[in-house]
Amino acid sequence: MRWYLSALLVLTTILVASCGVPRESSARLVPDGRIPDALRTDDTAPSTSTAQEESVDLWFVLDDHLAKVRHLIALPITAETVVQELLAGPTDAERSTSLRSAIADSAALDSVAVSGGVATVRLTPTFADIPAADQMLAIAQLVLTLTDLRGVGRVGFAIDDTTPPVPLPDGSSSTGTVSRDDYAQLATP
Repeated sequence: MRWYLSALLVLTTILVASCGVPRESSARLVPDGRIPDALRTDDTAPSTSTAQEESVDLWFVLDDHLAKVRHLIALPITAETVVQELLAGPTDAERSTSLRSAIADSAALDSVAVSGGVATVRLTPTFADIPAADQMLAIAQLVLTLTDLRGVGRVGFAIDDTTPPVPLPDGSSSTGTVSRDDYAQLATP
């Protein structure tokens, strides 16, 4: 029996030793293509595209309300790039679901800048050419879209160097900055 246990111990030792990882005397370079992505550091990760993108929420008109859609836009995300995407209007697929923009003419907006949590949208005098009902929806599109950005809580509007009154959903108007709460009732559930 002793001979049997000794033979079993030797056999087990040989099997365990043969299943181990081989030892190497020095490190060797692993080809880049054989490194799993999860083990890569940022500087060795393969580039999947030259421009990185991030999804942003845009608000478009659906009947007499606003609906939120997601678009991918190139980094860096700024108020200006988001407004440019909004001015480009809904995609063909979105239009097929009856989404539209109340800002039919991108010339109605001049610029947008953010300071201290307030986005200031400079409108051009042609904004007045937008029908009254669509003016309120256009303002709501801008307010809901801009306040979805990190760091923007309120939106102000200017034409030339004056602050125009902006229409609110309840029929009144505001000459100060407005927030998403002012237009929340227009958002589709």
